[in-house]
Amino acid sequence: MLNAGVQRFVTLPPAPESARQARRFVTEVVTAARADAYLDTAQLLTSELVTNGIVHAHTDLQVIVEATATWVRVEVIDGNPMLPVRKTYTENAQTGRGMEMIELLATDFGVTPLADEGKRVWFRLGQAPSVDDDGNFVEDTEPRGSDVITVQLLNLPVVLYCAWQQHADAMLREATLAAFEALETGEKFGALPEDFALANDAIASLASTTTDVFAFLDSGVSHVDLHARVRRDAGPSFPILRDVLRTCSGMSVAGELLVPPSLPEIQAVRHWVCDEVNRQMAGLEPRAWQDPLGDDLPMDPVSVEAIDEVRRSATAQIAADRGNRILAVSAAAAELLGWSATSELEGRRLIAIIPPRLRDAHVAGFTNQLLGGGDRIIGKPTRLPAMRRDGSEVMVDLVIERRRDSRNRSFFVATLTGN
Repeated sequence: MLNAGVQRFVTLPPAPESARQARRFVTEVVTAARADAYLDTAQLLTSELVTNGIVHAHTDLQVIVEATATWVRVEVIDGNPMLPVRKTYTENAQTGRGMEMIELLATDFGVTPLADEGKRVWFRLGQAPSVDDDGNFVEDTEPRGSDVITVQLLNLPVVLYCAWQQHADAMLREATLAAFEALETGEKFGALPEDFALANDAIASLASTTTDVFAFLDSGVSHVDLHARVRRDAGPSFPILRDVLRTCSGMSVAGELLVPPSLPEIQAVRHWVCDEVNRQMAGLEPRAWQDPLGDDLPMDPVSVEAIDEVRRSATAQIAADRGNRILAVSAAAAELLGWSATSELEGRRLIAIIPPRLRDAHVAGFTNQLLGGGDRIIGKPTRLPAMRRDGSEVMVDLVIERRRDSRNRSFFVATLTGN
């Protein structure tokens, strides 16, 4: 009997769409059990097992999922007695990694021949459940001391960290789904699917222990010293998380993902968090967060006509791209902000006209806007301070609109009225 968890099964035909149906089924069960930390890896490994069954077994497949908040177990039963074996393919091969992937990512796994000419292939994620005298599973909700390490994230930037975690989660989810599709079709992808699963495992391990950070968003606290309890077995996945997110951001710049690329400040948080986990797991002393310098995002291409329209405006207008870079400035805007020529501002990041105390909030808000976080500021007058070239401030009434050029490329235009 399963205690405080969910157990379900489904029978699927040996058809291509069954892998997708199995992923949806696993998602329903894992979500119902509130085991979201294991969701992406469970989807990936279930998809692999079902795909193998479709290709090799040619029989109906029974998928059984058991899940609680601390572990997930999935088994796939088919009518073919042939047992799967791990293949040794080249390093760059995109197929033949099924059992290797399960061995790498699962906490435990196994293959059992069945008496009626079939087999059961299973894997488990998370700690093995304990069983009481009545045969009920007993949850072990607290990781054992030897299984975790306390990572100190000193001077953590609250607003930027929360924006990073939201952006990373959205980017990994889209890229993981794309990796699933590539796995089924045999197409090449920016990274191997198991890399995405390891990256998801790393960020899930971190997210589960840093939920308190989000409580600081509305309290006005800008930086905190955070002590995060990270699973020791997730530690080696943090360099993979850093590299996968860098790859995903490059794919976003190339237009291969719908999620926008990471802003430089978000990139800096990514590097710092992943490096700190990696360093401290190696026994090194923590290094506090420092504000980033520079950036590495290219400017979005926007038509000359759209840029010239802003430059010729009689009102104070500034155009910016998805990377938070200033594309165009009208003469009235340059004068309002104390710049002698429009060209002096163009090419800079928008933070050049934002007071330092407001920059983290600006980056987080801009990231949220790009992720579809609503149009709370688009088209609505907002009164706030802008920074002039000499460092002084001027209060402006700001209205932001989203425009598209002749090739349907999106950019933002802010109209400023000085007070």
